[in-house]
Amino acid sequence: MLTISLFIILAFLLARFVIGSVQRYLEGRARGRAFRRMLTQGRLEAGVYADALWSATTSGARKVRSRISNEQRNAILQARLEMREDFLDDTVPGLYQYIIIFLVSSVLGLVIETIYTFVVFGIWESRVGLVWGPFSPLYGAGAVLLTMVLWRLRKEPVWKVFLISAVLGSALEQVSGWSMEYFAHLQSWTYLGLPDHITQWVAWRFVVMWGILGVVWCRVIMPEMIYRIGEPTSRRQVILVTLLAAFIALDVTMTVACFWRAGQRFEGVPPRNGFEMYVDTHFDDRFMAETFENMRIGEDIPPAAK
Repeated sequence: MLTISLFIILAFLLARFVIGSVQRYLEGRARGRAFRRMLTQGRLEAGVYADALWSATTSGARKVRSRISNEQRNAILQARLEMREDFLDDTVPGLYQYIIIFLVSSVLGLVIETIYTFVVFGIWESRVGLVWGPFSPLYGAGAVLLTMVLWRLRKEPVWKVFLISAVLGSALEQVSGWSMEYFAHLQSWTYLGLPDHITQWVAWRFVVMWGILGVVWCRVIMPEMIYRIGEPTSRRQVILVTLLAAFIALDVTMTVACFWRAGQRFEGVPPRNGFEMYVDTHFDDRFMAETFENMRIGEDIPPAAK
């Protein structure tokens, strides 16, 4: 968890660097959606490109600005930052933003964890958390939970954000680990082999990591994601996100049912209705073992395995 969290942060910072480089390139040539928004809102002065060097395109019909001075670049950067802060100050994340954050975090978390496991341990295995699709809902739930609680605290002192994030993340791990064990006899991780473990699913080192991750999320990742997501500007966006939310809800429901029946089968409880018979037929023990390779049903993970 510790190394994976650091890997996620580094991956985001790399992505932000690449996106920022592309954005600066476009703004230096008076292009890009953010630049057009700054012009539309009157945030840039008319003479911001007065002394820029010009170069003709191949057709000669258009001209693009090829290079601007540092002062001009700083003026554009300041206008962009002001536009972003004004948007964030006037925005309260809603269901639309939370759904997208959940989906993006679930997919990226799964991809990063899979790559990390392969690079570090040489193991290529399925790390999905739902029966359909490339999703790891623990990452998505963690991102949504941190966003819901920390949004209004993003300008509070770092120590406060750290403490709240540490408690939230640790509570999420405890509740998730306990629920899987109690309701489905399922284990995905254990910290019992660590000298600083608090419970089977919580250890002090990861309490600290959750605090650090929360600070980075609150101050760096979350504002950028909310700004990039923005508000829906068309009905198609709303319909698409609604359909995705309905699919995820169905996916989560079916996954819970599959794990429930896996635990019941382990105890020798036969199906009691048509739906449970359907689950046992299409999502049997073989399917569960092949899909959720990093999870143990009906057995404990050795402490040294984590």
